[in-house]
Amino acid sequence: MKHKMAIHFSDVMNSRRTPVALAVILLHGLALAQPALNTTSADLPEAKSLFETGGQAGIGPRPFTSFLERISSPVSRIGLKVEGENLPADGISATNVQLRLMDKDGQRIQGDIDVTIEVDGGARVLMPGRLTSESGADRGDIDRITPGIQQTVKNGALQFKLIAPYKPDPVTLKVSVKGVVEKVVVRYVPDLRDFIAVGLIEGRLRSDKFDPRKIVPVHENDGFDNELKGFTKDFNGGKSSFGARAAVYLKGKVKGDYLLTLAYDSDKNTRSNLFADVDPNAFYPVYGDSSVRGVDAQSTGKLYVRIDNKFSYLLLGDYTTADSNPARTLSQYSRSLPGVRGHYEEGRVTANAFVAQQSFRQVTDEFPARGVSGPYSVSNPNGISGSEKIEILTRDRYRPTNIIKVTPVSRNLDYEFEPFSGQILFRSPIPSFDDQLNPVSIRVVYEVEQGGDKYFVYGGDVRLKITEGLSVGIAAARDENPAAIYEVTGANLTLKLSKNTELIAEVARTSSVVNNAASGFNTNVSSAFAGKSGELQGNAARVEIRHADDDLRYKAYSLRSSDDFNNASSGVTGGKTELGASGSYRANEKLSFTGELLSSKNRLIGSENEQGAIGVDLKVSDRLTIGGGVRRVQQNSISLAQTTAANCTNNLAGTSTTPGAIAGYNTGYGISPVGNQSIDPATGLPVLCDLSVNANPGVPSSLERTSLFVRASYKATDSVTLDGELQNVTGTDPTSLYRLGARWAVTSKLNVSAETQREFNSSGTGLYRLGADWSVADKTRLYTRYERATQYSGAYGLGVGPVSDAFTLGIDTQYMEDGSLYSEYRLRDSASGKEVQRALGLRNGWRVAEGLRLTTSVERLASTGGDATSIGTGLEYTASQIWKASGRVEWREDNNNTNWLFTAGVARKLDRDWTLLAREYASLIKPRTALGTDKVQSRFQVGFAYRPVDNNKFDALGLYERKNNRDLTPGAEIDSNTDIISFRGNYHPSRVWWLSGRYAYKNVSELLLGTVNDSYRAQLLGGRVTYDVTNRWSLGGIVSVLQGSGGDRQYAYGLEVGYILMDNLYATLGYNWRGFSSSGTASGLTGNDYTNQGWVLGLRYKFDEDLFRKSDPAANKTLNPNVLTP
Repeated sequence: MKHKMAIHFSDVMNSRRTPVALAVILLHGLALAQPALNTTSADLPEAKSLFETGGQAGIGPRPFTSFLERISSPVSRIGLKVEGENLPADGISATNVQLRLMDKDGQRIQGDIDVTIEVDGGARVLMPGRLTSESGADRGDIDRITPGIQQTVKNGALQFKLIAPYKPDPVTLKVSVKGVVEKVVVRYVPDLRDFIAVGLIEGRLRSDKFDPRKIVPVHENDGFDNELKGFTKDFNGGKSSFGARAAVYLKGKVKGDYLLTLAYDSDKNTRSNLFADVDPNAFYPVYGDSSVRGVDAQSTGKLYVRIDNKFSYLLLGDYTTADSNPARTLSQYSRSLPGVRGHYEEGRVTANAFVAQQSFRQVTDEFPARGVSGPYSVSNPNGISGSEKIEILTRDRYRPTNIIKVTPVSRNLDYEFEPFSGQILFRSPIPSFDDQLNPVSIRVVYEVEQGGDKYFVYGGDVRLKITEGLSVGIAAARDENPAAIYEVTGANLTLKLSKNTELIAEVARTSSVVNNAASGFNTNVSSAFAGKSGELQGNAARVEIRHADDDLRYKAYSLRSSDDFNNASSGVTGGKTELGASGSYRANEKLSFTGELLSSKNRLIGSENEQGAIGVDLKVSDRLTIGGGVRRVQQNSISLAQTTAANCTNNLAGTSTTPGAIAGYNTGYGISPVGNQSIDPATGLPVLCDLSVNANPGVPSSLERTSLFVRASYKATDSVTLDGELQNVTGTDPTSLYRLGARWAVTSKLNVSAETQREFNSSGTGLYRLGADWSVADKTRLYTRYERATQYSGAYGLGVGPVSDAFTLGIDTQYMEDGSLYSEYRLRDSASGKEVQRALGLRNGWRVAEGLRLTTSVERLASTGGDATSIGTGLEYTASQIWKASGRVEWREDNNNTNWLFTAGVARKLDRDWTLLAREYASLIKPRTALGTDKVQSRFQVGFAYRPVDNNKFDALGLYERKNNRDLTPGAEIDSNTDIISFRGNYHPSRVWWLSGRYAYKNVSELLLGTVNDSYRAQLLGGRVTYDVTNRWSLGGIVSVLQGSGGDRQYAYGLEVGYILMDNLYATLGYNWRGFSSSGTASGLTGNDYTNQGWVLGLRYKFDEDLFRKSDPAANKTLNPNVLTP
């Protein structure tokens, strides 16, 4: 994954226009294509142009895996061989990996060469001669600043070990030397571990002295109802009740070669999050131990079941429906659902099926990034937590419908939710544009509870591998939502024409309901639905062929979708027709050719775009290279537009507070009236709801231009290179230009450049550019650019436009996604690396030194709607084993608002027993208009844990939190301050004594109805003592005192007697002489204790896997007392 934190200072009347194209060079995307198994990443071309467009060569640094870097690498091919197959995912097993570096003749390279090794999926690497993996203390990484593992390969051979992950997910192992890359996907099967089980069955009978129906309804903090609400029965006029609960978790080998995972809890909240995970913001910030906590059985329902057999499985729980088959695009169906899913993979057949009964509907939001971490809002506030799928999209600035790059992000690692309204907050700024000035946006796909009766959603797919080179597949999915039925079907084919050539063909058909509130498909989302309503049916088809070898690379494709085709998961909208081809050919070591052709039409919006280019480069000598080429573009005015005009009268999400904005979208980051919009997937442009605004001044009615150019590059000295180019442009506004440039390699790591471009027949226009690149590490560079240029729109930048100034400073680093193992965040004996990273970690930074990471982002943009400037910086320290810290400050200003964001956190191991974690979140929005009011949100939280290392006699947890929320917007006034204190302690002086105590305090002052200031406070002090009279009898007492706002106190105290009826079966009888119900102001203070006045009878039975081994003499000694347990 490639991360860029760029700085853009520009005075651009139209921020998507870029300078005239000056050269034809190979596109860096060739080396970033999706690879097949056991192939290099350069084996397949990327699904985009083979040309750097619009002077991109000078805007940002050349990508690390570019073609020119590959041919200069000392390594021609990397060989990777992983021994064994169907490896168990047990987290312990290690398998040997053979690494070979070979030259162009296939021979091992002699000498020492440094390589970078990366691995994801939770796997680890163990280098030869090391005692621990590369995430441990005895690391062999020769460059700990550069991401990945740096290792020296001697005489072209290296053997190391790959340690299995704990989950049976595919693991990608990547080895790179400059631009030469080799990837291998290692597949793991579930570990057929020994059977384990843990569970309990309990019941309680209680009788209260007062009638519960006469008080406030019981809250979840009443211990009895909190724990045993899955099954309850009231009687005696509601004064008595009985409750029962059953819970179990088991995992292990059954029936020889099957792995069973089962979890059940009768009291589970079935409306909880999808894919429930450990919430780092829940309960106490730190717990004082380094154990890793996670969720194995993710299910919204009470029951979770999964049965694995090698690569096949059957699942009852939460799942996603997306298919990993690369040939399935048009018929792709991606949802997050609770239900049943099955996957079968054996021999030549791969099949999937799923079914769910629920009342969810899917919502897709896409909106522009704003150069800051957030917070960002979505259009519907009722999204189901955990169902979200967030991606960072990069769109082609010349063809916004073309998505160049999709970067998925992970919850709690790449983003979190701020603690007030649940807006999305990323761990690093998301730039508005990448380093090539392509627009960046954020796409959020999530489920929303629709309400009403539940309905079925089901589907499946089958793929058959007929021969080694031919595979066919079919797929279908249907959503039975009675308000908006949706269906998609499709078929696909993959044909391997040769070792390096592949053909993919696919057809699909959809049936959908549009402009219906329950469908999610309406004119607010996309102009493709304008003028339509009711049920629509449409078809789509595509054919694609790819080829890649050492000399020839090409891709050709054809795509057509009917007007009513509608599948948000496919990335293809209705009414499109595209034909395209691109390729490069290296005739010999000196001569190479490149070319592309594209024809694109969108019948729904009327856009037309035709473009083509061809180029040739000849290396005359080691110092001189010459080249030339031709480009042609023909576009109509609609394809040159910068926004999509739409009449957004159907504001399904609510009332918008910003003119020209769709309701619900990021009004805090507005450049009114063209800054808050969603992105229309039909055009890839922001939706402009205010039709009175002209968003495209100066754009010509059409564009038709042809460019001929010749160029030369001369290496004057070993460190200085001179460039020159002549270009003649005919057609719309014909002109002739010349360009002169120079590049100077100051050192092996620092390069500077300068160039100028002018028109022969004009003295008022031109281009001036200065730049520098500093390679701070093998895969990290700092770059800066200054540019003053005439801006152009249209393909290849061959349009016309106003003058701009731009300054760019950024950090560019490349590493493999999910390659971190959190080892750098781990506090010794106090907190796991994952938990500290979730609490403090920043992402996508530049490693200044080992354990020191810097993030920076500065951006200056100008458009027809106004200006926006953002600045941000962050620093993270993880080098110490006893303390970690991070902090960031971000500022953004546009025509409407000034935004500030501040986060900071520190985790400290005070000594062997004490651990402290503190963090702060603050957000300020200051309107720049007279009628606006400041919006302030802040949360400060500090927690501690006392966990002795040498004994467990005493342990304690503590928390203080202060939250402020202020927004005095008329009609929606909010002004609240909350203080919370919580403390828990346990004391175990001897085997028979157990003492526990807790203190809780809550103080709230808030503004009610916009005019009334109100405040309340409550505090609770409680304790419990238990004494084991004998091995079977125990005696306990509880006392609690609750004090409310008026100073009145309520007491609860009672006694409890317990008796062990048999092993793991425990009965209790308790009586509270005085009690209280913890509703109202005391809500959240009493925890899980039963504080009502009255008596309670309880019975609890605990069990483990021995319950299921009664016929095994080793577990049941009554069968044969003479058998010893091994």
